[in-house]
Amino acid sequence: MTRIICDTMIWYELSKNTIQVPDPKQYTLVCTKLSLMELAFSPNNLIKLAEVQAAIREIVKVKPQIILHYPWDHATSLIDKDFEFDFEIEEDLAIGYLNFLLNHPKEELFPDSFKENLEDISSTRRKNFQEWADFLNNLYGRNNEIKRTLKKYSDANRHLLDFKKWFIHKLNERELGTYSVDTFPWEQFEFYTSIGASYMRKMMFSRMKADGNDENDLRNMIYAQPGDKYWTLEKRWNNLAKEANMTKYLYQHNE
Repeated sequence: MTRIICDTMIWYELSKNTIQVPDPKQYTLVCTKLSLMELAFSPNNLIKLAEVQAAIREIVKVKPQIILHYPWDHATSLIDKDFEFDFEIEEDLAIGYLNFLLNHPKEELFPDSFKENLEDISSTRRKNFQEWADFLNNLYGRNNEIKRTLKKYSDANRHLLDFKKWFIHKLNERELGTYSVDTFPWEQFEFYTSIGASYMRKMMFSRMKADGNDENDLRNMIYAQPGDKYWTLEKRWNNLAKEANMTKYLYQHNE
């Protein structure tokens, strides 16, 4: 059975019947922690509540494998079999919000403390993601002539190594272990690191601009392991997967 890691938009489109659930005899859909959080704290809950509710119901109906680890915790659990993930579903904020939203009348959220808290969380998340995108756009906002010159002397392998070093840094700063670039099992994260390196390379040498959702989209790819498929309808990620020679991971809904 092949797992298909889904990005959040897949659940919206499945609920609209614009795409179909893959053959359950061949594939198991996977819903990640990041998708649950996106649905729970989406600004769409304030303006398109019925659409979010439909996506949540689709998850309930399909009964996918659900990964409740954050991406960095999930990565740690894959490389450290003794890692213990501390999780209490009754205390999880995203699960609580999803349950509330699912049982709320679909017209609109009532003006109460729940709505106020949701607005605050949604606004903070949007601000943080946009700050990350703005940072990248400012960092790589060179003129086209400079970008073309730099590209002549660039090394794709070097960019991949730099991205791997950043990945190691993110794991090590959590102080749950000390990992090294030289001894890390990179084959387990080749999809994420290859797409991430291609993304940064594209930012350096093209007119591509970072979007506020890019950080979350990239982190969702950490969940994809060798043998898995990854399902996204976004052209940006499908094109970057082709450039990174990672199309073997992509699930095409006409398969």
